[in-house]
Amino acid sequence: MQWPRPGRQWPPAGPAMKTLIAALVLTAAVQAERKDKVLSGGPCERMSHPYQAALYNSGQLLCGGVLIHPSWVLTAAHCRKPNLQVYLGKHNLYERESFQEQSSVVQTVVHPGYNAATHDQDIMLLRLKRPAKLSDRIRPLALERDCSANRTSCQILGWGKTASGVFPNTIQCADVHLVPHQDCERAYPGQITQNMVCAGDEKYGKDSCQGDSGGPLVCGNRLRGLVSWGDVPCGSKEKPGVYTNVCRYHQWVRRTIWGNSF
Repeated sequence: MQWPRPGRQWPPAGPAMKTLIAALVLTAAVQAERKDKVLSGGPCERMSHPYQAALYNSGQLLCGGVLIHPSWVLTAAHCRKPNLQVYLGKHNLYERESFQEQSSVVQTVVHPGYNAATHDQDIMLLRLKRPAKLSDRIRPLALERDCSANRTSCQILGWGKTASGVFPNTIQCADVHLVPHQDCERAYPGQITQNMVCAGDEKYGKDSCQGDSGGPLVCGNRLRGLVSWGDVPCGSKEKPGVYTNVCRYHQWVRRTIWGNSF
């Protein structure tokens, strides 16, 4: 079974819920340590992800995204919903952080070739109502333009489900590597196109999961992929995560941003 990887039901952050979440996170930390943190890898450092965006719909975390321009966020097309809100500079979703920014989305541009049935060309641009104020906490990430770039050591990050089956309140990071295209095709016969790239971890099964959709696959400090879909359950050593192959969309992104600058 495969699935796209959008978000979760996000409960109100009242005192009782915060206490419950803290207990769950503490339990999850112990369990994840015993399991080598096979999905999330561990908490990200606070200053390590200034390009990460959190996409909310109706007060619930829906997907991740990537700031690539002061006014534009890149994410997966299957994350399209009305009335999206974008948070930048976030680390802990349950805390109001002094450096965070919030903006509504005034324009949504889904790639014209997106196919929801096959997950092909799963990419979308969101124009923010107001440009982000760039700082050490909020900064765009450059796109990978060279699909043959030999940078196989990569990182994935997001607030998606961990190995313990819980959603963390702080963003999680994991190191993965690109999987050769032919190996990806063998894992998913007849389902992988040139617009997709696979990444995983054969030793521990580190993987993106539910809630990570649209988030970044970063290789060599460049955006190589967007979390798109994968196997159920997440973290299979034989079934790597599948990402939109961003290097194939540099010209489309550039044309879209230039054509909608007003």
